[in-house]
Amino acid sequence: MNEEAISTFRECNMNARFTPAGDAVREVEPKVDFVFPAVPFPSKRIFGAMGVERIREMVYHHHALLRKSAVGAMFPADNAAFEAAVLKTADFFIEATGGPDAFTSQYGHPALRERHFRFLIDEKARDIWLMMYKKTLKEIAFPKEHLQEFWNWIEPLSIRMINRRTGFEMPKRYPFETIAHEFGL
Repeated sequence: MNEEAISTFRECNMNARFTPAGDAVREVEPKVDFVFPAVPFPSKRIFGAMGVERIREMVYHHHALLRKSAVGAMFPADNAAFEAAVLKTADFFIEATGGPDAFTSQYGHPALRERHFRFLIDEKARDIWLMMYKKTLKEIAFPKEHLQEFWNWIEPLSIRMINRRTGFEMPKRYPFETIAHEFGL
């Protein structure tokens, strides 16, 4: 946890005072137990290099890997429902990387945590999601010149999908510098 997060955490906890029962309703101040990192959305260079079809193929590849993983139960067993889920996610990725408004015009704000609340996404599930993206990027030969920008987006984005915490530690971070060698960079 960085110093700013620790300071914010301490400040919030110091402001939360226990008050004994009395005649009035008591309230504890809200506290922060998790500081989400900033998410730098990619430029449209990624969409320019990939286009709609390659992004759809990338998202499908990723979801196919996830479907066979320990988090596979999150995905529909029915192929038509699976394809619809992949298409929806691909629309988000297309728009987020600079393509046409394919997601928000149909579904509204992404609200990733809220949309996934029916599924348990803890730190382990997040790690699986992210590691399957790393595998996907290798297997589809994602353009090397855009890897860092893409990773710097999906790595912190993946933290925002965690909707059930299993510990007090901040989720493990995977800076691009720690994985660049896996792509020959």
